[in-house]
Amino acid sequence: MKTIRWGMIGCGAVAEVKSGPGFYKANQSALLAVTSSDGAQAQSFAARHGVAKVYQTNEELVADPDIDAVYIATPPSSHKPLALLVAKAGKHVYVEKPMAMRFEECREIVDACEHKGVRLFVAFYRRAMPRFLQVKAWIDSGAIGKVRNVRAVQHQPPAPEDLSRATLPWRLMPAVAGGGKFLDMGIHELDVFDFLFGAIEEVHGIASNQGGLYDVEDTVTATWRHASGVQGYGSWCYVSGHGEDAIEIVGSQGTISFEFFSDKPLRLVNAEGEQLVDIANPAHVQQPFIQSIVDDLNGVAPCPGSVESAVRSSWVADTVLQNYRQQQGY
Repeated sequence: MKTIRWGMIGCGAVAEVKSGPGFYKANQSALLAVTSSDGAQAQSFAARHGVAKVYQTNEELVADPDIDAVYIATPPSSHKPLALLVAKAGKHVYVEKPMAMRFEECREIVDACEHKGVRLFVAFYRRAMPRFLQVKAWIDSGAIGKVRNVRAVQHQPPAPEDLSRATLPWRLMPAVAGGGKFLDMGIHELDVFDFLFGAIEEVHGIASNQGGLYDVEDTVTATWRHASGVQGYGSWCYVSGHGEDAIEIVGSQGTISFEFFSDKPLRLVNAEGEQLVDIANPAHVQQPFIQSIVDDLNGVAPCPGSVESAVRSSWVADTVLQNYRQQQGY
């Protein structure tokens, strides 16, 4: 079994704790080189994380013959060109979510990777986190009977940096992110629902901007249907007066409820009573998923991630946001 040698493009906040350390802490995995549009940031990251090589350009990094796979940790507007660059160099691609700005770009990335014979992975890493695997185990074991529907709620007050256009993060800039926090965070929920209940085949949604703080959507409601028959509905509001994070899965014989973005206890209620299970998140939340990619590339076990699911999640998000994007001209 070989050590998978990684290069990383982008050394920002996500790479600092959530993902970066996972590449050198996972078994049979090594973070060999990094690069960033901010050279000083790349140098600092490398020094603090013990990375041997720092490249000035993306092209230099992907040309390194010692690198097997490249993690793209940059905003969505750069995902497609960087993924195509990595694939052209014959390296495996691991790209942050959403895979690209639009569904059509996702298909281009998939086609390019297939053409070059390299593997493609998308950072829907919750599929490998223990708390979500526990939820899946409950569902698969029939602990709540046949699943009927799922409800998702994510409500948040605006963050301080959201209150002025002078301090807006890139995640709220349509030309860079392609959408707002629904596309940045809500898409994680869509992928997990695909993981738990199968493909979403039908979706209807309304997106709007009610706070007037920025140009992308800040309020979204949606309903959908999985091929399995499970129905879903969700509410995402990022200009609310209070915070709420809730998932409720309703079955014919019970319910499962939990907070999606925290590691508070999972709750199972069925004929046997109530069960609370406390599963802490890993220190580096992407590390279990990174390990699964390494194991997959080494032929040990398949990664639970699904390229087709990642593409579908972008299609679902595009469908929900389509009318709003057209109204706003982006």
